Amino acid sequence: MPAVQDILVFFQTTPALTSPAVAWARYEASKGPISDLTEEDEPPYANALAAMRDGWEVLQMSELKHRSAEEGYDLGPLPYQTVLSKFNEMQEEE
Repeated sequence: MPAVQDILVFFQTTPALTSPAVAWARYEASKGPISDLTEEDEPPYANALAAMRDGWEVLQMSELKHRSAEEGYDLGPLPYQTVLSKFNEMQEEE
């Protein structure tokens, strides 16, 4: 079976590769069609650096956003994310 690209996205509170993921998304092309979404209580890795040590490559990471003291906290989506990629063998469908 050919190797296909899987994507892992970590949403973090800082742009550091050692910042823990507070939310995450997986796009696992190697597992074939999505038949059911699963919920996970814990991220697959403690942080992006741990994923890198397991063979994941960083495709994109967020830059540090400079905020004034008056801006305080922003509401909305999590501002920092790290997108990782790994090629895995395509799994046989069951």
